[in-house]
This record gives sequence, C-alpha cells and structure tokens, in this order.
Amino acid sequence: MSAVVEPRLDRRVPWFEGDVPAEKVPEKYRLSRAFVPKGRYLDPEFLKLELEKVFTRTWLMACRLEELPGVGCFVEYEIGGHSILIVREARDSIRAYFNACRHRGTRLARGRGRVGSLICPFHGWRWNLDGSIRLVLDREEFVPRSDDDLGLVQVRAEQWGGFVFINMDPDAKPLLEYLDPIPRIFAPFQFEHMRYRWHKSVLLPCNWKTALDGFLEAYHVAGTHPQLYRFDKSNTNIASMKELEARIWAPTTVYERHAHYSSVGQKKETTPDNAAKDPTNRGTGGVTDERLSVALSVQYIADDMRGLENERSWRAAEALKTADVPEGMTAGQYYLQLYRELSLAEGYDWPVITPEQWAEAGTAWNVFPNTILLPNQGSVFGYRARPNGLDPDSCLFEIFSLDQVPVADYDKKRDFQPQFFEDFREADLGEIFTQDLTNAKEVTVGMHSPSFDGHRLSEEQEMTIYNHHRVADRFLWTD
Repeated sequence: MSAVVEPRLDRRVPWFEGDVPAEKVPEKYRLSRAFVPKGRYLDPEFLKLELEKVFTRTWLMACRLEELPGVGCFVEYEIGGHSILIVREARDSIRAYFNACRHRGTRLARGRGRVGSLICPFHGWRWNLDGSIRLVLDREEFVPRSDDDLGLVQVRAEQWGGFVFINMDPDAKPLLEYLDPIPRIFAPFQFEHMRYRWHKSVLLPCNWKTALDGFLEAYHVAGTHPQLYRFDKSNTNIASMKELEARIWAPTTVYERHAHYSSVGQKKETTPDNAAKDPTNRGTGGVTDERLSVALSVQYIADDMRGLENERSWRAAEALKTADVPEGMTAGQYYLQLYRELSLAEGYDWPVITPEQWAEAGTAWNVFPNTILLPNQGSVFGYRARPNGLDPDSCLFEIFSLDQVPVADYDKKRDFQPQFFEDFREADLGEIFTQDLTNAKEVTVGMHSPSFDGHRLSEEQEMTIYNHHRVADRFLWTD
C-alpha cells in the first residue's frame, strides 16, 4: 500500500522515497515550498520533455470498454506525435498498437470504427486484429523479413473500472499497481457498471495542466461559482464578505503518485479536525427548510451539470421536499435512503457505502498524469487533458459523465458517439463548467505577465497541483 500524507499536512513539502532531489532539476523548473515555476506551463521545451518522458512512460486512460462493443471495433488515442489504436481483437481481448504501417509508416486508421482487418490506405498491406501480418503485396520483391518482424508493434493495454489504459513503456509496472490505492478506494462505486451519459471535447487556450488545475481544488468555488450555495442560482455576482466567511474548505490528501481533495465543511476555523467528506452534508444557503435545502442542492447539479446526479437522484430530491423525515435522521440522510430505495426498486445494484468509505473516497482525484475522476454512487464525472500539438498554450480538454446502469443492462451494447467543439461556449456545458473554462484564457494571459513567476499554492487546499509536478519530476529528470 502506498504511503499517505493525511489532509492536514505535517510535512509542508510532500516527499516520498524515490522522489528526485531538487538539485537534479534545472533551477528554472525547480519546485520549492508550495511554489511551481511558471516555465513548467509556458516553455515549449518543457512541453517537449513531458511528451518525451512523461506521456510515453505512464498509464494513460484511453477509452471505455463500451467504446469497443464488438470484435474489430477500434478507438484511436493521440498524444503528442503518437497515435495508438486500441482494438477489440476478440470477445475477451483488447489490444493496442502503434498506429503505423510497417511499410512506409502510414497511419492505418483514424478516429473510431469497426474493421475486419487493419488495412493500410496507401499500399494495401493488411494485418489481422491480433497484429500479425496478413498481406504484403508483391512480398517477393522485398528483402526477406519474418512475419514476427512485420507484425504491428504492440503497446501495453490493461483495464480497470471499465476503462482501457495504455502505456508505451514495455517495462512499466502493472496498471493496478500503478493506480494503487485508487482501485480499492473506488470499488464501492462500481465504475465498471457505469456507461457514458455524455462525452464532450473542447479546445482550450491554455496549457494542459492549467485545464486540469482548475478541477484539482475547491478553493476556487467561492470566487468562480458564487451561485452554488445560493437559493437564487441565477445570481452569479461576486461573493459577499459574509458568503466568503461561510466558504467551503477542502483539504488535500497526497499519495505517492496520485492525490485528491475532499470538500469537508465550511471555513477551516469552523471545521473539526476529524471532518471528512459526508454526502448527507449538503444544502442551499438562505433556505430554512432542511428538506428543501438538500433537494435544491441536488437538483441544481443535476440540471446544470448533467452529471454527479441523475434522473433518479433528482426524483429522490423531489420526493424529499414534502417527505416526513423519520425521527433521528437528517434530511440529507433520508435523501440517500430515498435514492437507494428508488435504485433498488428499478433494478440497480446498490451497495451500502460506509461513512469511512465515503471519507476515504474524497471529492476529486488526480490520476497521474492527465485524468481526474470524481467518485460518487450512481453518477460520476471524469476529466482528461492532452497537449494540442507542441503549443504549450493550447490543449484538448475532455469532460465526460458516467451513469450506473441496471443489472439487466450490464451486457447491453450501446451506440455512443463523443462530441467535439472548437469553442467550449458552443458545447452546452451549463453555467458551472462555463465558469470554470472561462478561467482558462485569463489564467494563461496572466501567467505570461512579467509580474508573475509561478504558482503560490495553499499548503492545505492546493497540494494536489503541487503533487502532480512532484511526481512528474520522477519521469522528467531520471533516465
């Protein structure tokens, strides 16, 4: 089991066995206490190092199993100059290959689709789905090479939670060991029994890490999303001083490779030392009826974000508004009971998640290097960011919502197509995501100012961001 630094960090600078000593990092990229130099975001040479040493040696979440429903289905995953094909080679086998013809290097397939074999569009060479060579036109005219030598070059592909991860490093540790402790902590939430509700990709005018950073802490909520805890959700005016006093506090937990934050209560001074994530502790400011307070909070997320909540949780919230809450229960606790009863009645597997499991799961996880997952029961969010070419000020940012499906639908195939938008304002992402993504350009412009030299981070609420850079140094500055 990985070592863990608890939310209230005794050590101000996280450090784990195997970390790179500071003196091995060039000074302009060197981390210091809660400080990340801006060159790690803005320098083209740093992006080239990331593409060469980080993305080629880490496990990258490439697709969901549901995107490969039948034999011959494929998905192309692009990162930097690399194109990888993930292919369902057999009913129970997924393989991944470098997407390049062994003849002249032509890309074999683009996007997603279904094929009987992989055929080069240039000269017609063919490969079986298992990567073995099937046809070389006029083979007798070529220098003799074995079939093994002509086979497609494999990329490691392993699975967890309904996701397919790929790794270009043949010597990398196994996926489940790399993800530790995420598979154990996420187990009660049954990601493997979820399916896409929607998946949208957008181009953002910022570094790929900037896109992720905005979702790696809740410190920004009071400034960016002032309407979240208001009764009037249309009121997006800047938060008042009184509202800031009641802001959410979300400390971070740092693991050897990954990190997460947990929204545990109001401002730090009023939050107990043992506070933890509690799904029953939610509400809407200015509403005295606890039932209505909880219900409005649930329904706003369901209506605006279309994720983390679903139509069953929305119905449970609606029922809560006029329910008689049993004595000894809070409205939040009774809401979870109503949600559970609805789910069981409609054919969902719905395990009881203990308070300890909710607490350990936290709110949002950085799955190093470029994915964020938000564990929740019934519906979850995921975010993924990738560099857009060699421009450090541009990236492809993806948001997807997963909903749990009934037991009877576990093996049901679905026709699903992701959506792409060059401008996020055309993606119909709702108010909350629009507020988040609007920050991307503003952060980038400000980072280029000569008055800014780097991120100065909260030592308790933003160490998820620092931790990403600490882990990246392990790959960047070692052979």
